[in-house]
Amino acid sequence: MFHVKEGDSIILASESPRRVDILRSLGVSFSIIPPSINERQKKDESPKDYVSRVSFEKAISVGEHFPEKWIVAADTVVVYKNRIMGKPKNEKDAFRMLKTLGGRWHKVMTGFCVVNISKGITYRDIVETKVFLRDMSDDEILRYINTSEPLGKAGSYAVQGKGGCMVKEIKGSYANVVGLPICEVAEALLSLGVLS
Repeated sequence: MFHVKEGDSIILASESPRRVDILRSLGVSFSIIPPSINERQKKDESPKDYVSRVSFEKAISVGEHFPEKWIVAADTVVVYKNRIMGKPKNEKDAFRMLKTLGGRWHKVMTGFCVVNISKGITYRDIVETKVFLRDMSDDEILRYINTSEPLGKAGSYAVQGKGGCMVKEIKGSYANVVGLPICEVAEALLSLGVLS
């Protein structure tokens, strides 16, 4: 479908299997190197500033070792009332999150960054998708938590998994909710001349 320009190569700075699968849909080859950064939110840092900073730091942490390569990095968060709902600490935390999100709209926000250090190029963007989870009974939430799927997932659900049956409506990019807004990433790589 797409081609990487001769002499260029792409590294995905992520070990997320979901991001790997989404980037593969472009039909181009790339390497996978996980970044090593502190992802803790800073005091008074807005969700937008957070995903923008973290995706940039992920890209730079890998790009410093491979300055000639094009690094693609992303960070995705679930946001409710301008507060980040991260990965649940435990099952009780997952229950609290799902109870809060049920019957309400929330946002899924991904900051993504494309960096080529040797060329001095940095491209940054943020993509937002609105998601509505249907109202669920306590029993249904507990049954979902017992599948272990919510643990390790931002906002305690996976739209591409069993959690998809809770997602009533999505306004915006579905791929963004999974973890990588592929349309916007493709547009960025095309505009930078990485893809043709």
